[in-house]
Amino acid sequence: MEPTKNEWESRGVFNPTVIKKRDIEFLIYRGLSKKYISSLGYAKIKNDEIIERSREPLLYPTEKYEKKGIEDPRITKIGNTYYMIYVAFDGVNARVAYAVSKNLKDWKKKGIISPNITIGEARKLVKIKKYRDQWERQEVIGPKTCLWDKDAVLFPEKIKGKYLLLHRFLPDIQIVKFRRFEDLKDISFWKDYIINLSEEDKVSLYRRYKWESSHIGAGTTPIKTRYGWLIIYHGAAFKGKKNLANTVLQEISDIFHSLREKRLKLVYSAGAALLDLKRPEIEITRLRKPLFKPQFKFEREGNVNNVVFPEGAVLEKDTLKIYYGCADKRIGLAKLSFKGLLEELRRQVSFSSL
Repeated sequence: MEPTKNEWESRGVFNPTVIKKRDIEFLIYRGLSKKYISSLGYAKIKNDEIIERSREPLLYPTEKYEKKGIEDPRITKIGNTYYMIYVAFDGVNARVAYAVSKNLKDWKKKGIISPNITIGEARKLVKIKKYRDQWERQEVIGPKTCLWDKDAVLFPEKIKGKYLLLHRFLPDIQIVKFRRFEDLKDISFWKDYIINLSEEDKVSLYRRYKWESSHIGAGTTPIKTRYGWLIIYHGAAFKGKKNLANTVLQEISDIFHSLREKRLKLVYSAGAALLDLKRPEIEITRLRKPLFKPQFKFEREGNVNNVVFPEGAVLEKDTLKIYYGCADKRIGLAKLSFKGLLEELRRQVSFSSL
């Protein structure tokens, strides 16, 4: 899928989520305007062909907390309700928000569910040194900016009566469990979460291999299999020499879109992992090498070069279809054997335990 002349998606269309209803795939994607403001577009796909595409955005910035963009949606259906988790960007703070729908077309925004905690306070609360060090880089924006929280996706079922949400405080993928969405709007809930943040019960995946050495983030909605929860995620690694100045520039450019052309060269690849069915904070295994990485010109050249960014997946018999963003400009589709992927993951269990 390519950008159009519609102003709200004229610079790029990318990072799509997808859900299937009968034989139709409903695709909701990020559209980028010439002014670098993001909205969400909508399309219907049947037999890999677009049969409907909205000319106007499905969702666009209307609230102060998202005035500079609604980004990177992920859809999950629980019961009769569709939940869309997305990144709300106000020009400085990047936080997770959500909306709900009964029909995929009419959405009601429900507000921010990320911690309303400054980066300075978060660094005082967290006990793990690598997080304090990583988060320190954000203070170049200002110590009173909120702790950035992105790449969030909801599991498609509750476990022990609780919702489960994968999300990302740099540089790892964490998991938060809660009974009500209102809990996530309680600052005391998040303070307790950050104080007790540990790799044993609140981190599902951390960086392991060279291709994901900078940071990782959740991608598609988790898929339940007999062997565990399958997640398709992204990993980023520095392409050139890494130094402090370039690292700080990278962190700034993640927020300020106008600096993206000057950002340090990172390569974003797609990965796959299995998480424990009952305790998805436990990693069973993951692929040692990328599931796929930037290869074609449309993946290597765009608004941000060298990016494949998976956010949507549907299963058709043995075919796993993965929709992904290409260089922050286009939408691509990858197909692979579901059975083959699970077999490869199971073969690598011993490597993940090292």
